[in-house]
Amino acid sequence: MRGYNRVILIGSLTRDPEIRYNPKGECVGKLTIAIPNGRDSRTTTDYFDILVFLRDRKDPLEKIQKGHWVLIEGKMKQRRWETPEGQSRTKVEIIADSVEHLGK
Repeated sequence: MRGYNRVILIGSLTRDPEIRYNPKGECVGKLTIAIPNGRDSRTTTDYFDILVFLRDRKDPLEKIQKGHWVLIEGKMKQRRWETPEGQSRTKVEIIADSVEHLGK
């Protein structure tokens, strides 16, 4: 049986997107979004790191900035590494297939 890994999130950017180039020459955008849970005074917020592989196209990220709402579609990816001290670390990120600007 095959697994299924698909994520759809709507949240607001916690800071302006970072745009960099990886060693392969691909344009990579990094975003962090905040998603509030609940509607009363006990509201909590979840934060997710998003990676967007733009392949030399920055356009989707140039018009969004901190505080703007976005819709993200993609998949979850878990990274594992060891620190120089030998401690094992893991992090779950979202690899976005698409980023849609929803406004302020």
